[in-house]
Amino acid sequence: MSWVDVDRPGVRTVVVGNVSRWDEQAVQVLDVLAATGRELTGAVRVVVLVLDGSITTGARSTTESVRSGLVDLSEAECDAVLAGYQDAVAWLRRADTVSVAAARGPLSGPAVDLALSCDLRVFAHDVSVTLGGPPLLGVTDRLVALIGSGRAAELALTGRPVTAAEAERLGLATRVVPGSDLRAATDDLVAGLLATDRAVLAETKALFAAPGAAAERGSFARRARGLDPG
Repeated sequence: MSWVDVDRPGVRTVVVGNVSRWDEQAVQVLDVLAATGRELTGAVRVVVLVLDGSITTGARSTTESVRSGLVDLSEAECDAVLAGYQDAVAWLRRADTVSVAAARGPLSGPAVDLALSCDLRVFAHDVSVTLGGPPLLGVTDRLVALIGSGRAAELALTGRPVTAAEAERLGLATRVVPGSDLRAATDDLVAGLLATDRAVLAETKALFAAPGAAAERGSFARRARGLDPG
């Protein structure tokens, strides 16, 4: 399976690998996504976000935590930084563009948020999803809408890994396929989206839009700055 040079009319493919920790590498990925969103033209109808840990994207690996950079910031400064992270992926929810995450391997931390930022998710059989805490990138409402508040809370509080099969049963995954079929299954889904009237897609996406990003920023900031209750 190769994701190189796969852009075609109406489709933009972004390969980000699989970021599993809130560190500087995750911030670099968000910078790339923010630039992609700014450059997106009206001709693009579908965006494919590839989350594959076996792919080297060139982002510098580091153990420096995002949280460590927030400790000494004021509440307003911290909120502004985290809002910037959310803004970096907000374009994935544009009404006139449908976003599809294609993932393989373990998904945790930022990778889960990125997958949930997309409208649809195609998972390989080897995917496992681990929340390990509340989301950050403005996807709490989407997670609750997909699997319900009780199950979302359970997964976030326990950090229990979810297999691809369970993710499909719960509604986290739109489709689950063998790893060798991930590219073909994603292409089939994209073809179906391109065959649908763009105005219909836009109106349908608008119906599912919901706020919740500010609450996520506050939660992440309090934990990062050591202000957790209790």
